[in-house]
Amino acid sequence: MSIDHPKQLGFFNRRAILVLILCVVGCVLLIVDVPAVVLSWDTASEVGTAGFNVYRSPSWDSAAPEDWTKVNDELIPSAGDEMVGADYRFEDDDLTPGRKYRYRIEEVAWDGGATWYPDEVVVRAGFPSRWTKLEGVGLILLGLVMLWHRRGQLE
Repeated sequence: MSIDHPKQLGFFNRRAILVLILCVVGCVLLIVDVPAVVLSWDTASEVGTAGFNVYRSPSWDSAAPEDWTKVNDELIPSAGDEMVGADYRFEDDDLTPGRKYRYRIEEVAWDGGATWYPDEVVVRAGFPSRWTKLEGVGLILLGLVMLWHRRGQLE
């Protein structure tokens, strides 16, 4: 076979670079674990706080009391004390991608009392990690098919 066309000059042509990019992005998607929604909050102090509950409403524009559902399985334990608060993070994967949700946080005291945080947040859900894993495998397979198809053209 003679090499008289620039596309036959070796590995570094446009298709090979595209295959490499697809495989690298696919591998990154397999490694990175991306939750659909991540909530984070902090406290200045926690006097008598046992922990926190996270509630979600599927109604993003306004939420009636009966619309709220507790999304954490167990109480998120308090990590602060009377003098120093703490930082918290909660990941929610059980969502419909692209849909907006409203969240609120409840602080639960050791004596059984509960206080709602005054702020609510509205977020649009991303794609949960199981979808990004499938996308990663798909990109790697697409890259391998393109590479296999390229080899068939050169021979």
